[in-house]
Amino acid sequence: MTAADLPPLPEGPLDICIVGPGAIGGTIAARLAAAQGTGGLGRVSVVARGAHLAAIRDNGLRLRTPAGETCVAVNAVADPGELPPQDVVITALKGHQIPPMAAKLAAMMKPASRILPVVNGLPWWYPLPDGAGGVKGAEEVDPGGALWREIGPERAIGAIAYLGASVPEPGVISVEIEGYLDLGRLPGEPRADVERIAGILRGAGWTVRETEPFQDSLFSKLFSNCSLNSVCAISRASQASIANDPALRGFAAAIMEEVRALAEAEGATIRMTTEKRLHHAAHGPDHAPSTLQDLRKGNPMEIEPIFGATVALGRARGVPMPMLELATSILREVEKSRTA
Repeated sequence: MTAADLPPLPEGPLDICIVGPGAIGGTIAARLAAAQGTGGLGRVSVVARGAHLAAIRDNGLRLRTPAGETCVAVNAVADPGELPPQDVVITALKGHQIPPMAAKLAAMMKPASRILPVVNGLPWWYPLPDGAGGVKGAEEVDPGGALWREIGPERAIGAIAYLGASVPEPGVISVEIEGYLDLGRLPGEPRADVERIAGILRGAGWTVRETEPFQDSLFSKLFSNCSLNSVCAISRASQASIANDPALRGFAAAIMEEVRALAEAEGATIRMTTEKRLHHAAHGPDHAPSTLQDLRKGNPMEIEPIFGATVALGRARGVPMPMLELATSILREVEKSRTA
């Protein structure tokens, strides 16, 4: 099946579930929940766990922004099986957390349902050559092809979040830097569903871009994430620190240029220059990227979705990526040493 073969989204209000209402997913969920029942939006639900789930159930989902704090009631469950099938499923999980949920996510789908995986790295639905004349997802983000097989890439709408948010305590989402969402599909794919879902999100207060081709947004994000996230985690230093160290700056710059070459091979354009991106890193807020944050907190790093899958795509397209491959190998060994 292709995206063109999917039935259109139903005409009535759309029920939406956010799986993983953490910093990004929680911001999406809170804004949608506040707008449910309006603008073509039906019931909003979240799938959460632990203390976060308990706090949302007991006190609602609290959203702190520079403009103040709001609290919204939202239907919260521990297991997707507790919900009826949804019209739209938004996953806001770490890349390695999604494949084990393939069967449960598939069970949430109606024939016309769509899924929006909001991820930092290469998404599971992005096509790589399978060596037999077809395409598949990267093994690093879809081991064994479970997501590709059980959900199907045709259901997926590309989604990237640009904002700064955190979860300071269970049930509370804090937005420090307001941003936007970028939605899109690959070239030649239908866009009516993108436009409809973007309209619902705008009605809930989001700024939404609809990038075409979506690869431009995807590889522009990888351009920063593959370089700054990896070098910051390897050096255990903030992005301002590495951008002001000549050797580490050169390491990050080399990875940026490798990602740029891969983007060009995929028909994408990264408009920002490497020098400008590193200037922003050196002189902007002294930010610790998510991979370094995970390392410091003792959480699993998103190595395969951000770095490993990008290297795999480069290998499939014949684009050499020696510096990113080196960074990936180092981080894999770091991760092994933490769990040994």
